[in-house]
Amino acid sequence: MANSKVAIIKGNTYNATKKALKATDFKKLLKGKSKIVIKPNLVVAKKAVEGITADVNIVRAILDQIPTSKKVSIVEGCSLATTSFKLNGYLDLKKQYDIDIIDANLSEYKKVKVRKPLVLKSIKISKHVLNSDFLISVGKLKIHSIALITGSLKNMMGACPKEEKFKIHSFIPRSLIDLISLILPDFGVIDGIVANEMDENVSHPIKMGIILASKDCVALDSVASRVMGVEPEDVYYIKRSAEIGFGKINTNDIEIVGEKLEKIRRNFRRTFVLRSESQRLIIKLLFQMGLYEFTIPYIRKVKNLLAI
Repeated sequence: MANSKVAIIKGNTYNATKKALKATDFKKLLKGKSKIVIKPNLVVAKKAVEGITADVNIVRAILDQIPTSKKVSIVEGCSLATTSFKLNGYLDLKKQYDIDIIDANLSEYKKVKVRKPLVLKSIKISKHVLNSDFLISVGKLKIHSIALITGSLKNMMGACPKEEKFKIHSFIPRSLIDLISLILPDFGVIDGIVANEMDENVSHPIKMGIILASKDCVALDSVASRVMGVEPEDVYYIKRSAEIGFGKINTNDIEIVGEKLEKIRRNFRRTFVLRSESQRLIIKLLFQMGLYEFTIPYIRKVKNLLAI
C-alpha cells in the first residue's frame, strides 16, 4: 500500500496553502464531487494571529482551487460561530465566492447512530456536513488541555450543535473516535502559521510559519503532533484511528514533502494538559452543568500563574 503524503510548507498563509494543496494533488481529489463542505477551526471569537483560530486566507486559497460549478459551504458550530465568522473575515467570502456560510447551531442536524460505539451510541451532526460528498477540515496547530493536541480530526466537533459538543467533550478522548467514525474528513489543512502552546482556547501563540496538508487526516495529525513535540502514539484518538484503519501513524508509512520534520519540530509547552482521572471528572461535571465555557479559562490562568 502506498505511503500517505503530508505536505509541510513554509511561507505566507495564502501561498503556503496553495503550494501545500498542489503538493498533495488536491484538485484531482475533487473530480466527481459536487457538494463540498469546509470546516474551519473557529472555536472561539479570536483572531488567527492569537494562535486559536484558522486563518481565512487558508480557506481563500482552497476556494481558489475549487471549480465554480461545485456547491461549497463553510460550516462551524462553535458557541459564537457567527461572531467568529465576522471577526475573522469569513463573511466576506460569501459574496466573493458565492458560497454559503453556515452556523451549525442555527441549521438543521441529524441524529446519526454510531455502528460500533465506544461511548456514544448516537451523535447529532449538521445535515450540511452529512450531505456533503467532500469534507475539508481546516484545523489549527494547537496543544489541547484534554485531548493533548488538536488538528484536523478533533476539529470535526464543530460539525455538531453546541449541546452535542458538551456531550462529546465529557467523554474525550474516546468520544472522538465515535465522531470520526461518522465524519472522517476527506482532506485536511492545518494552520501552523501562528500555532498555540499549552491550551486550545487561551492564547499562548508561537510563530511557526507553516501550513500542513494531506488527504490522510490521521497521517496529517500524526505529523502535526510530532511538529509540536508530542508523539502521536500518546494521543489516544490518533493512535486508535490508525489502529481502526482510518489512516497512517507510522513514520515509515508517511511521506513528508516540503520542510523536514526535524528542522521545524518544537517542544510545545503543555502546562495544563489534563491527565489524571480527577481532573477529567471535574471537566466532565463542568460540561454537564453548562459551566465549562465560563470557568475553565480562569482555572487555566490560575494554574499557569502557579506553574502547577
